[in-house]
Amino acid sequence: MSSYPSRFISINDFTANEAKRIIEKVIRVKNSDSKSIRIPKDAAPIVVALVILEPSTRTRMNFEIAAHRIGANPVLFTADGQTSLVKGETEHETLENILAMRPDLVVVRHSGDPRVTQKIIESKIPVINAGDGKNEHPTQALLDAVTIFERRGQIAGERVLFVGDVEHSRVARSGRLLFEKLGAQVAVCAPEYLMPKSTDWSHVQQFSKLSEGLTWATVCMGLRVQKERHSIKSDSKQLLADYVAQFRIDLKNMTHLKPNALIMHPGPFVPDEDLSEEVLSDPRCVIHDQVTNGVFTRMVLLSEMLERGVQR
Repeated sequence: MSSYPSRFISINDFTANEAKRIIEKVIRVKNSDSKSIRIPKDAAPIVVALVILEPSTRTRMNFEIAAHRIGANPVLFTADGQTSLVKGETEHETLENILAMRPDLVVVRHSGDPRVTQKIIESKIPVINAGDGKNEHPTQALLDAVTIFERRGQIAGERVLFVGDVEHSRVARSGRLLFEKLGAQVAVCAPEYLMPKSTDWSHVQQFSKLSEGLTWATVCMGLRVQKERHSIKSDSKQLLADYVAQFRIDLKNMTHLKPNALIMHPGPFVPDEDLSEEVLSDPRCVIHDQVTNGVFTRMVLLSEMLERGVQR
């Protein structure tokens, strides 16, 4: 049976060895072993509630497809005009009601509301964090690690560069925690106003010039400018123009990146801001591989946390 925690909220819920094991298992399942994690056909129906309180495409559909692939029944809740949220119900009370319906597992994406987080912590039902505001996105970090290991054959010793809005990125925060746990070096490249301010980033190398950061890196992880989370507004045209000129990832500045390095992005990317569409044709680009690996990573996580079909 699975020894996973009942709640997967942070990368810190896993040790380095546990993270390595899941990465190896995801690759094994992807290559040839997906049947081993399927729920037996004669088992009682398993319901996975997907509670999506913030916009999502990749993460939501990854979990939905993953649930189907292992034989579970996903039930989707999205914060749209057809729910009681429009009547004034709070997100934490909405989650409380969904938990009261007693699904077998709940996947939650939310804005980082501490009241929602508290409901997750108190839940007696297994919960997976699918992204909480600018705090963490642990399943994204795992699928990114799977992609790096699959392509580079290792994570220890890699040099991972986060480019862009690091200050407001849950992807960068979870990624740093995991990559450092697994022996990689992490650095950031951004304008000063998007550099991380918290002390847990104080030891991380910072680059103010993209060319220097790319020369250093073996993995370049682009990030979207999250204007909805900070003071950069759509009318800050000059500020955004300066950002695009200096930090947008495109084929021109990719000449500074090593021939065997990787170009990654958690999505969605904005072509006119953080990453040029032409980068998708670069053989070093694994952005769509990340999406594919997200399904297999979440299949394994769901299976382990549901304690079904686990191979030890």
